[in-house]
Amino acid sequence: MALAACSSGTLTPSEYAEQAESLVAEMSSRFASLDAEWESQVPTADGARDYWERRLEIRTDFLEGVRGLKASEGVAAQHEAALDVFERITAADEALAARVATFDSVTEHWQWVDTPEGQAAEAVLEDVYAFCRASQDEFDATAGRESLEDVPWVPPEMKQAIKVAFGCPP
Repeated sequence: MALAACSSGTLTPSEYAEQAESLVAEMSSRFASLDAEWESQVPTADGARDYWERRLEIRTDFLEGVRGLKASEGVAAQHEAALDVFERITAADEALAARVATFDSVTEHWQWVDTPEGQAAEAVLEDVYAFCRASQDEFDATAGRESLEDVPWVPPEMKQAIKVAFGCPP
């Protein structure tokens, strides 16, 4: 689900971070629900195909949401990096889903992890986690800006302390 800004212009860094945080939270919640459902059932090839179809839907929805964010100059580089890493993980998951679609049987819940496509997706996922941590660090570094709040000559975008919690894996 894409979130729209109140105006037709670009989002301030704070608005961008807030909307990105919302997209991440929704995606994470959907993945957690899907994974719990998958793990609660006896693994089958049909179940695995359904799992991956739904997983790709989550990836696509998230990527469309990120594409819909109108990044201001202050977060444009971070936005481009986000598009790059999330396009790569979506492509990796698409390749893995195609591989899973060829399985005649599935006897373990995560047996696709040991395929070449599974290993490739895991490698890109590590890039996603690294990007997440770097983004969180970048936004956390703005905390010191609160002291500039009452300085009239400092532009508003340089006063914004951006507080988000992406929930990045360690």
